[in-house]
Amino acid sequence: MDDSLVARLKAQSAAIADIQRVAGTPGLSLGVFHHGRILHTAHFGRRDVGSLEPVNDDSVYFVASAFKIVTVSAIARLVTDGLLGWDVPVRDYLPAFQQRHDEVGLKATIRDLIANRTGWPMASCYWGQQNGEQLLDKSEFVSIANSLEAVKPFRSTFIYSQWNYCLIHIIVESVTGKSFGHFVREAIFEPLHLTSSTFDIPTTTNLAKPHATRNDGSACSITTNNFDSSTGLAAGGGGKSTIKEMLTIYMALLAAYRHQVDNNVDTTPNSPFTQLRTIFTPHIHVTRSQLDKQAYCLGLYRTQLPGNLSCASINSLMLRNKIPIFGDASGTDIFHHSSTTPGYFGAMYMVPSTQSGVVVLTNATPLMDAADFSAQLLLSVLLGVKAPAHLLSLAKTAAKTQIGWYDQLSSFLASGKTDTPPTHPLSAYSGTYINAAHNFRILVTPRADGLHVSMQGKPLTTYVLKPWDGDSFSWEVDRERELIDRGMFLTPFPQIHLMHFGVTEKAVQSLTWQHDPLAEPELFQRDDGEALARL
Repeated sequence: MDDSLVARLKAQSAAIADIQRVAGTPGLSLGVFHHGRILHTAHFGRRDVGSLEPVNDDSVYFVASAFKIVTVSAIARLVTDGLLGWDVPVRDYLPAFQQRHDEVGLKATIRDLIANRTGWPMASCYWGQQNGEQLLDKSEFVSIANSLEAVKPFRSTFIYSQWNYCLIHIIVESVTGKSFGHFVREAIFEPLHLTSSTFDIPTTTNLAKPHATRNDGSACSITTNNFDSSTGLAAGGGGKSTIKEMLTIYMALLAAYRHQVDNNVDTTPNSPFTQLRTIFTPHIHVTRSQLDKQAYCLGLYRTQLPGNLSCASINSLMLRNKIPIFGDASGTDIFHHSSTTPGYFGAMYMVPSTQSGVVVLTNATPLMDAADFSAQLLLSVLLGVKAPAHLLSLAKTAAKTQIGWYDQLSSFLASGKTDTPPTHPLSAYSGTYINAAHNFRILVTPRADGLHVSMQGKPLTTYVLKPWDGDSFSWEVDRERELIDRGMFLTPFPQIHLMHFGVTEKAVQSLTWQHDPLAEPELFQRDDGEALARL
């Protein structure tokens, strides 16, 4: 049976290679386990476009949110040891969070943060926008969290915000007195005898390096954030690992889960994984679904088949109503997560009922998510169900759609541009603009034909604004420049390209920027002494 299954898994290689070519990822690694043992691994392409070195079982990828379950498992160890409680308010662990007096500030718990049900937007511009440059030190993260305005009522809606996990990172370091990466290594990786998995900076030379894909499908190296313990971003997106070690983690996780369910307990002998019945329980429904059909648990999505396994992938955004529904009417539960970060995309699926799983990792910000579709091909073989139809055709459609996003954004800006000049000379717009929480600054200086903008005064995170409509300015839409030259993430959102200045007859007083599609435009007031500056 295993030989036949492995042969059918290997038979997917040609289709996966085709999807990889459409996506434009230099490297792709995959692994499959079934009934608690590794059946198959395979690798396509290179670690780096500048080298001929292939990816292999021991190549380290940034796996980002595919390790949220590892973060949650580390939290569970602290719960088991009595250092944390799922339902203890965050304010009890972070005294600075007590400055927040709304429902989130008063009631939000560890469980709420991990389940992404605080109602906070992504607001990722605060920690990073370009070239992996970090804009805020982690010492400022609680202050930012205090100032985030919820865009949905507390506990009503699933919104995938990394700020929830930024607080988790800080809480772990606060209660353990150790760096986040150090604690997870001791709590999870060392008991499993893993040497490559980390939430800090990999030391291996066998690293799948980050890339972004050009419009023609070729790839180029980019710079990305290390997402290590020092950044405060490790808990939400800082995992790094190999195919071999990820399979080891997920096999051990499912084995411990089965033991705890079967024996009605929260621990498993000789396993670092605890509290798994709580972790695997759906906590909030995913948008446009019901809790029993598709939900977010603690660090995992759970989809009951048949269902949309691409719900956390950019493929779902690019294909929308064309996204394939996976599986038959068996009602099988699939626990899964995508990983998306500049330079790396991945997908993981776990099937507790058969102790099975699939992991696919790639090393590029791609034209479409090859990891997502490839993992579904392999999962269909494992489960003995019909694979989603026309995946290669859908991959090509998704890639064209992504390029089309930027064409549409460019057309939108062009259609809205007018000949109405700014109210004042460009020199009048020069200054420092600060948010209401006084923890994020935008520096503006004049140029001959526009304005130079620097986030937090940083050298790598800059924009060149050109007059657009009166006192509104825009920065150019160019997919390759954004994703490759600047190492940005996909942002198919027109308003992020626009900044509006509030002016009077005598002065420029403020800057308004909608940097998050779920949030209202944010007002940045000109610093005291500049807001009333006379021309």
